[in-house]
Amino acid sequence: MNRSPEVTDPPADLRPADPEPHGWLVYALACVPAVLVGLGVRIWVMHSPLLPLNADEASTGLQAWGVLHGDFKAIVSGNQYGAATESYLFAPFLAIWSGSVTLRVLSIGLSVVAAVALYALAREFVSRALALCAALIGWSMSAAVVLVWTRPYMGYTTGFIAEVIAILAATRAMERKEHLGRLAFLGGFAAGFAIFSHPMFGIVSLLALIPPTVVHVRALTGWWLPAAAGGILGLSPWLVFIARNGPPSGPQLESTYPGRVVGFVVDMMPRLIGLRSGNGSWLGGHAWLVMLIVGLVLAGALVGLILLARRFRSRALPVVVSGVLAFPALAVVPALVGHADARYGFPFIPPLVVGLAALGLLLPARRQHSPALVAVVPTLWALAACIPLIHHDIGWTTTEPDAGAEQATQYLLDRGAVGVGGEYWATYLVDYLSDDELKVRPDLWIRFPDDAAAFDQVPVPERFFIYTTGLPPNLPLPAEDYDKVTVGGYDIYAPHGG
Repeated sequence: MNRSPEVTDPPADLRPADPEPHGWLVYALACVPAVLVGLGVRIWVMHSPLLPLNADEASTGLQAWGVLHGDFKAIVSGNQYGAATESYLFAPFLAIWSGSVTLRVLSIGLSVVAAVALYALAREFVSRALALCAALIGWSMSAAVVLVWTRPYMGYTTGFIAEVIAILAATRAMERKEHLGRLAFLGGFAAGFAIFSHPMFGIVSLLALIPPTVVHVRALTGWWLPAAAGGILGLSPWLVFIARNGPPSGPQLESTYPGRVVGFVVDMMPRLIGLRSGNGSWLGGHAWLVMLIVGLVLAGALVGLILLARRFRSRALPVVVSGVLAFPALAVVPALVGHADARYGFPFIPPLVVGLAALGLLLPARRQHSPALVAVVPTLWALAACIPLIHHDIGWTTTEPDAGAEQATQYLLDRGAVGVGGEYWATYLVDYLSDDELKVRPDLWIRFPDDAAAFDQVPVPERFFIYTTGLPPNLPLPAEDYDKVTVGGYDIYAPHGG
């Protein structure tokens, strides 16, 4: 009664059984052009005004240092959701190296793991060459995607990886009878961990689990129980947090469901594929042309997903369902209205790149294995989707984006500052860049209460304050009691004699 219904294997001609005509070394060499372009773009944006370290990113470093000192937090400090996984992964490295470049390099390294996960998912359906194309396109899909991959935001890259694993487990579970319980547990755990990382990744993960759940609907011990156990385990850190602190709440943003669905297509997709800037301007100045290209990309991905469904039948359903229903499902959450931020389009990337890679199935069988595809297609994609928009935003300029913050930090240390208050975006930034030597307290949104308590112990006449140049300060003493100095784009208020 609890056994899974028999599922027949697809005919041999419907499975990718052709031996790969080239070895790994050939394909590795074919990846070099796309990898070099991707790294080149990342080095460029790391030396541009597009990628200064911000307080949210600095908080990842601060939380990683907390891990090294025994302060173990499951959730992003100061938040009510969002896994702090990256802080644990980065902590051993930050014990040796610190600074903004370290966080950038670690984030890029983690994005490589995400690309490998994309390869594994695509490889379920297409040749090695096409799967590598999918992974490399996902790694350098656009300037906006590259920027997110290079930012050490907690819960995003790891949540993305968990989502891909959930889809992969669901795909393999569609036609498996042996070890079904293991796949169910893995899929459930990955989905639960994706929810814990960021709910948007969990939503798409759960969509992918719908088809195997329907197929194995009668398999209580073979599917339901291990999937539920895995899900609870993956989600357990957040469940414990909720039990201790109450259910999460956030600002109520005014929006409608149809408006959010349209926003994903009109606002999010152009940014996700490198055709619209973060400030809202359209690449080339023609919104109609941008939307035409977006439509072609979405249509291409949809055709690819249909090809997968026809060729691989039920095994393709997790990818198809997660791709077709991603935007309608994500739009159910009112908080996901920030379409101007490419982060919120990341859950759609796995089915998008797999669908695009599946278009390669229309090629002759020999061409599907061609290393030339790997060398050319993702390279041209990265060049077209990254460089024009970066140039559109900043031209060919380069700069050291964190030089100003580093100068302000050094000034505070040279003046003997211990307690520093002020603007959120400045305080935690200088705290991280000082290697946590400062005790800071922002005016709003305190992420680290212990740090704020240490700041409160500093006598009021000895406290320093820092704000982005031009912002009105919130000072406990009259302004004439401070020396105001502008350093690196920041207004620093130092007490007389400090």
